[in-house]
Amino acid sequence: MISLFRIVVAALGSLLLAAGAFGSSENVTRGSGLSADIAGDGRVAIDLDGDIWVVPPQGGAAQPVTQDPGTARRPRWSPDASSIAFEAVADGLTGIRIFDFQSNQIRNLSGDDTADFYPAWHPDGERIVFSSARSGSGLDLWEIDLPTGLQWPLSHRSGDETEAAWTNDGRNLVYVHRAAGQWSLILRRHGEPEETLLVSREPLAAPAWRPDGSLITYVRETGSGRFIDMVILSNPRLIRRYADREAFERAPVSWLDKNTMVYTADGRIRLRQFDNWTSSPLPFRAKRQIQQQVAAPVRRQLPRIDEPRGRLVIHAARLFDGVGSGYTYDSDIVIEGGRIVAVEPHQDRAGVAVVDLGDLSVLPGYIDSNAALTPSARAGYGASLLTTGVTTIIAQTDEAARLNERWAAKESPGPRLLGAATWRSNSAAAIADAATPGLDALLASRQASLFEAVKPVARRFVQLSAGGTGITNLQLGSRENGLPAGLALHAEFRARAATGLKPEQILRAAGVNAAAALGADPFLGRIAVGAVADLVFVDGDPLADINDALNVVAVVRNGRFYSVVGLVERAAPGTSVE
Repeated sequence: MISLFRIVVAALGSLLLAAGAFGSSENVTRGSGLSADIAGDGRVAIDLDGDIWVVPPQGGAAQPVTQDPGTARRPRWSPDASSIAFEAVADGLTGIRIFDFQSNQIRNLSGDDTADFYPAWHPDGERIVFSSARSGSGLDLWEIDLPTGLQWPLSHRSGDETEAAWTNDGRNLVYVHRAAGQWSLILRRHGEPEETLLVSREPLAAPAWRPDGSLITYVRETGSGRFIDMVILSNPRLIRRYADREAFERAPVSWLDKNTMVYTADGRIRLRQFDNWTSSPLPFRAKRQIQQQVAAPVRRQLPRIDEPRGRLVIHAARLFDGVGSGYTYDSDIVIEGGRIVAVEPHQDRAGVAVVDLGDLSVLPGYIDSNAALTPSARAGYGASLLTTGVTTIIAQTDEAARLNERWAAKESPGPRLLGAATWRSNSAAAIADAATPGLDALLASRQASLFEAVKPVARRFVQLSAGGTGITNLQLGSRENGLPAGLALHAEFRARAATGLKPEQILRAAGVNAAAALGADPFLGRIAVGAVADLVFVDGDPLADINDALNVVAVVRNGRFYSVVGLVERAAPGTSVE
């Protein structure tokens, strides 16, 4: 739902001082994270660039439904096509809205202190099922009666229940259950016990019924991409791959009838007949008004402290530069002092030492835009923080300048520490709590043993993204979740993934987005020429599973290479205060 233009503007916007502005327009013909839903008359609702749009039945000029809230997503037509339900963020809180075509008004179905997601209509057109964090124990299914406003829970499992969908006759419900690191597809038939259709260690999402109720399609995410699979409701049940040759979005299939389906892939709307092996695009164009700033870029310089001499070369088998989409393979990162001077294809370098850690993923160091430091920071505390991959922290402390200088040195490494009084950022409030999926695994990790970590109290998810600004410029802060710095940011990673953000979006929120908000882009948050040499080496694929971001094997901080094994030795508890 985010256009390439908007991503670029979000990354660079806070670096500009406006000398003036002028308006213009652009025709957008595709979108990242696109979700689509088809009405009975063939019109298609999409979420594009944070707004809801309606595309004519045969494609063409899309018309806006919402007026630039910047956060609208996941549109769903009412059965009579008179209204569209969708998610939107207001005052930092995700809620359910309904746009009514007759009145041209938007109705808010959510309260001021509840976070609600994934709306879906009941076939009677008078009820909506959704997921809510109001119970304080993760996401549960709730339903609201629109004429009366009455609401009631439909589920209360441990973990999260999300993305519910009714059959056309309103008698059967399917939803996704996530708990203890696995996903299940749950079927609830009228008057019968719930049935678990399948269980997977790979993420499952976006279930949708074929109109005749004979099967359920869903999205399966793997390390090699997303696929559309289906459960055929025969006896016995059959699990089959349906489609696998397109870059599918994490959004439900929508059915016009039992043979014609609409889905999104490669940033486009796709039409497909159920018995056909290929799809065709439904072209659209959306005219967006844009504001362009005319100004010279202004960047804040990061202090250069105790940078090493000489050259260090890192061979990255798999590199995420923090800005582009996906990985770059077989690259060399050339570092001189504490800065990156080249990122280029791998080559033989006679007489030059090259650090090669095999097939690890190399990422920009993580940035916590609002961290809480331990009041009595012991010696080795900085090394403890580095084991989590956090290489830059913004915190309110009188010791910022002293610790920043100390942690830049080889003898006592730690993250770059920027004082909040000087380096302000507009980070989103922390949302991780005791119900965050994967929190127990985080607290049992090797890094957690270096901290005095106490499981946070049960709260509730309070927001999806930074208030009113969408996910394009979201920055992550961890101060409020009660965990030690370092671990706290990884808890936020997991909580944001539970709300539906993609790993790439989460890593940008703790990378280039944070750098832009601080005025420190392009020096922080990316792997590029001129950027500081702060890198994280991860065992796994964090762009597929954000939990892998904790599998830190080594870091480069201020141009120096540190293995996590060595950092753990430096971080041994019980030593004196730094």
